[in-house]
Amino acid sequence: MAKTTNHQPSKGQSKKRLSKDSASPLTAQHEEQGQGLFLLSSSDGASKKKKLLKHSSERNPPRSKKSQKRARREAQEDLEEEKLTNLLFGDGAGEVSASFDSKKSLFLEDSTTKVVATNKDSDNTQEKPFTFQIDRTGQEDEDSSSSEVAGKSEPNPLKRNVDSDDENDSDFSEDHNRDEGDAPAWEDPDDGATTTLVDASYRLRKLRRSREETEALSSHELEQRLRERYEDTAQGAARTDWAKTSLPPKGKRQITSDDDTDDEGSEDEALTLFNTSKSLLASSRNRLPPNILNIIRCPDANQADPNKAVVRAVNFHPGSDPEQPLMLTAGLDKNLRFFQIGEEKSKKIHGIHFPKMPIYSASFLGNTGKVVLSGRRNFFYFYDAVAGKVDLVPRILGREERSWEKHAVSPDGQVVAFVGNDGYVVLVDTHSKQWIGNLKLNGSVRAITFSPDGSEILASGSDGDIYRWDLKSRRCLERFPNGDGTITSSLSASFKNLAVGAESGVVNLYSEHQRQSMLGSIDKAPLKSIMNLHTSADCVRFNTDGQILAMSTQREKDSLKLLHVPSQTVFSNWPTSKTPLGYVWSLDFSPQSKFLAIGNDKGKCLLYKLKHYNE
Repeated sequence: MAKTTNHQPSKGQSKKRLSKDSASPLTAQHEEQGQGLFLLSSSDGASKKKKLLKHSSERNPPRSKKSQKRARREAQEDLEEEKLTNLLFGDGAGEVSASFDSKKSLFLEDSTTKVVATNKDSDNTQEKPFTFQIDRTGQEDEDSSSSEVAGKSEPNPLKRNVDSDDENDSDFSEDHNRDEGDAPAWEDPDDGATTTLVDASYRLRKLRRSREETEALSSHELEQRLRERYEDTAQGAARTDWAKTSLPPKGKRQITSDDDTDDEGSEDEALTLFNTSKSLLASSRNRLPPNILNIIRCPDANQADPNKAVVRAVNFHPGSDPEQPLMLTAGLDKNLRFFQIGEEKSKKIHGIHFPKMPIYSASFLGNTGKVVLSGRRNFFYFYDAVAGKVDLVPRILGREERSWEKHAVSPDGQVVAFVGNDGYVVLVDTHSKQWIGNLKLNGSVRAITFSPDGSEILASGSDGDIYRWDLKSRRCLERFPNGDGTITSSLSASFKNLAVGAESGVVNLYSEHQRQSMLGSIDKAPLKSIMNLHTSADCVRFNTDGQILAMSTQREKDSLKLLHVPSQTVFSNWPTSKTPLGYVWSLDFSPQSKFLAIGNDKGKCLLYKLKHYNE
């Protein structure tokens, strides 16, 4: 806010005043742009100063805005400095006023000559004292420093109104910011609502900590319990840790676009590699020792909700946490159950009942939360455990099978292979849930499996030959007879070996690196024939790294053997005669092989911990 000051002229002189109404357009423009003009005193030498200003305006051309601004700032600094000196060491206000007027006239001579001269020509009728507005923008720091030094001395009349306006503006901005920080932008009317879980629907009753809980929950507490419920039911099946970003390990070379930096980083890595005498191969700690298996029993995996019939299917989720993996069990009681496995206690996560189908086979579809279930029916189900959605596939077009009790799922979960009639392997796409192709054997199909990378599928049956197909081209890559010569009952493949179980109880171990070039009759000799089973080898399964091969039969009680694959010897210390296995119908290894789950005829899912993989 500008301060307007009027000076009365002396006797014998006419009054002359330059106001906004009578000012020239150029003067009005300077006032609107905030250019500070100082008061020109109307003392005895007023007329002389006007002539001097007019003469100066005719002699000096107008300066640029930047020069004018710099001139104003320098003049203002000189005025403030002289005023401060007079206040501290001078005799009174008279010297200050006189010096102040002289400085103002000099300032007008330099920076506002054009404004004064134009105004003089435009107003010839009446003499009035000059009136100007002062803009102190950008000088707050200087003003505050001057006022601090002056203390309680006489305040500057040209500054009083400006400071008061600045204080009002600052007070308003502080109040405005305080109001914005305290007041919320939006309020939800449901925030203050409460919910009583006892009187709520059945879905909300599950959120109670105990049956005795009767207190009402606020909206925030209800939201928190819903989140916990979701994490317990769906986190194991739907992994989201792939979305989490992590910093690179300390000391790891960072990739940059500079070639010199890359060369230096590669040299550093090479020096780090060859500065040690350690072996470049895998550590021997990862190698499983033969003969003696360090294994301990844990509480049953389905102890919270045992099956009421034979456990026909046990399967671990391949993408779940190795320390607490997610596992499913299914059987002839028509129930599918999910458990979170723990060393001390396993917790039931979820369960669903399928009233029209006793379940013979159930498997996770890769790393997704979906499950495929089949039995002795001409239809099968896809169940999405995350969304809680069940999809019924009533039949496969072009096929007349009445039973789909055996199937195998590719490691990526894209394809399901069913055992069909007349030697056919029926392929179904898991996304479209439609038939995509058939593979034909000479005899009836009894066992199918996928290679670990999912690129090939192996099948065998009544003729005793093993067929290998490329999944994309559907071309048979290899065919060779099993060394036992009897009907094949089970298959399992790892990256290095292939296990073939026969109805005679013999399990042959083949090397995956020795293959026939094309279809041929040349016999492929097995690496080892395991004859520890006396009846049909109904289930064979490799662990995740291929060092253990589990073999079992459904026709003999407590009939389970574990083979140490590198040495091709059976572990002698487990299972013992006192191990309560019962009739083994299904088994599976957890991710990283930390747990072994065994389903038996009593509806129990036995759980064992392999300590070698937990160390």
